[in-house]
Amino acid sequence: MIKFPFVKYNKSIVCDVCYFAKQKRLSFPISTFKSKKCFELIRVDVWGPYSITSIHGHKYFLTIVDDYSKYIWIFLLKQKI
Repeated sequence: MIKFPFVKYNKSIVCDVCYFAKQKRLSFPISTFKSKKCFELIRVDVWGPYSITSIHGHKYFLTIVDDYSKYIWIFLLKQKI
Protein backbone atom coordinates (compact mmCIF):
# COMPACT_ATOMS: atom_id res chain seq x y z
CA MET A 1 0.00 0.00 0.00
CA ILE A 2 1.41 3.39 -0.99
CA LYS A 3 0.27 6.16 1.33
CA PHE A 4 1.96 9.07 -0.47
CA PRO A 5 2.14 8.29 -4.20
CA PHE A 6 3.06 11.91 -5.01
CA VAL A 7 6.34 11.69 -3.04
CA LYS A 8 9.26 10.60 -5.23
CA TYR A 9 12.42 9.19 -3.67
CA ASN A 10 15.48 7.15 -4.54
CA LYS A 11 16.15 4.31 -2.06
CA SER A 12 19.87 4.31 -2.84
CA ILE A 13 20.40 7.92 -1.65
CA VAL A 14 20.72 8.67 2.08
CA CYS A 15 19.32 12.07 3.04
CA ASP A 16 21.19 14.62 5.19
CA VAL A 17 18.82 14.13 8.11
CA CYS A 18 19.63 10.41 8.26
CA TYR A 19 23.35 11.20 8.30
CA PHE A 20 23.19 13.98 10.92
CA ALA A 21 20.79 12.05 13.18
CA LYS A 22 23.30 9.26 13.83
CA GLN A 23 24.45 9.01 17.43
CA LYS A 24 27.87 10.43 18.20
CA ARG A 25 28.43 8.38 21.36
CA LEU A 26 27.79 4.92 22.72
CA SER A 27 24.34 4.15 24.09
CA PHE A 28 23.70 3.89 27.82
CA PRO A 29 23.79 0.46 29.46
CA ILE A 30 20.48 -1.39 29.66
CA SER A 31 18.69 -0.63 32.92
CA THR A 32 17.16 -3.40 35.02
CA PHE A 33 15.06 -0.92 37.04
CA LYS A 34 11.33 -1.00 36.23
CA SER A 35 9.22 1.89 37.44
CA LYS A 36 5.97 1.06 39.21
CA LYS A 37 4.23 4.43 38.91
CA CYS A 38 4.27 7.61 36.84
CA PHE A 39 7.15 10.05 37.43
CA GLU A 40 9.18 7.50 39.40
CA LEU A 41 11.80 7.55 36.63
CA ILE A 42 12.09 10.31 34.04
CA ARG A 43 14.49 10.16 31.10
CA VAL A 44 15.71 13.47 29.65
CA ASP A 45 17.79 14.19 26.55
CA VAL A 46 18.86 17.33 24.69
CA TRP A 47 19.39 16.89 20.97
CA GLY A 48 21.15 19.38 18.71
CA PRO A 49 22.25 21.67 17.31
CA TYR A 50 20.48 20.91 14.09
CA SER A 51 22.04 22.52 11.03
CA ILE A 52 18.76 24.11 9.91
CA THR A 53 16.79 26.23 12.34
CA SER A 54 13.01 25.99 12.60
CA ILE A 55 10.85 28.81 11.27
CA HIS A 56 10.89 30.27 14.80
CA GLY A 57 14.67 29.94 15.28
CA HIS A 58 14.87 26.69 17.27
CA LYS A 59 17.97 24.51 16.86
CA TYR A 60 17.70 22.15 19.88
CA PHE A 61 15.13 19.67 21.16
CA LEU A 62 14.55 18.70 24.79
CA THR A 63 12.79 15.35 25.15
CA ILE A 64 11.37 14.08 28.44
CA VAL A 65 10.02 10.53 28.71
CA ASP A 66 8.14 9.06 31.67
CA ASP A 67 9.48 5.51 32.00
CA TYR A 68 6.23 4.04 33.35
CA SER A 69 3.62 5.56 31.02
CA LYS A 70 6.01 6.21 28.09
CA TYR A 71 4.43 9.66 27.79
CA ILE A 72 6.73 12.04 25.90
CA TRP A 73 7.16 15.79 26.14
CA ILE A 74 9.15 17.63 23.47
CA PHE A 75 10.29 21.22 23.88
CA LEU A 76 11.97 23.22 21.12
CA LEU A 77 14.90 25.36 22.28
CA LYS A 78 16.64 28.25 20.55
CA GLN A 79 19.85 27.74 22.48
CA LYS A 80 21.45 25.24 24.80
CA ILE A 81 22.25 26.87 28.13
